[in-house]
Amino acid sequence: MLMNCVTVAAKGNRRIRLNIYPGHYATSHAHVDNYFSMTEVRTDCVMAAEAAELLASHFRFTPVDTVISLEYTQIIGAFVAQALSAPGRDINSGADIHVVTPQVNSNNQLTFSSDMQPYVTGKNVLLLLSTVSTGRSLARAVECIRYYGGSLAGIGSIFSAIGESGGMPVRSIFTSADLSAYNSYRSDECPFCKSGRKLDGFITTAGYTEI
Repeated sequence: MLMNCVTVAAKGNRRIRLNIYPGHYATSHAHVDNYFSMTEVRTDCVMAAEAAELLASHFRFTPVDTVISLEYTQIIGAFVAQALSAPGRDINSGADIHVVTPQVNSNNQLTFSSDMQPYVTGKNVLLLLSTVSTGRSLARAVECIRYYGGSLAGIGSIFSAIGESGGMPVRSIFTSADLSAYNSYRSDECPFCKSGRKLDGFITTAGYTEI
């Protein structure tokens, strides 16, 4: 059961908030000591719009043809596209920006269907994620964009533990510096496991599942 919730507001906009739950959790890549609930910011239309405006402000002078939304960020992605293409909003004003999401095949690879590929191939792509912790999911997404002939124009996320990837800045609403603590460990190096503490739950892109 999730307990001891701490709510943190974004420095760039105090109306954007994350609920943080300390504990011992496993992700697909690592063990972490905090779970950041993205549910409200990804599903509340008002907060999602506020988050999108904050993220879009980083890309006002970046040509964007397509927003690729991963990890349940489609609502935010649509608001980002709307904000970037609004009349009088710098370089993308009046642009027809598409918001797409790849499929995941049986080999856990990201793929685009034939009718979606024209929105990636030869396009300036803004990549949007919920969380960037180790950077592995981000690297997989970038590989997918390049495979389909897209040009990575920018990276945005709700939370990121890293400041850049492959020389490109990761623009996020929350960083490790904004939060009380965030540590990521390899499963064989996790201090909680070594001390005998059991996992509280699993974290996926969809949220938290209690053990």
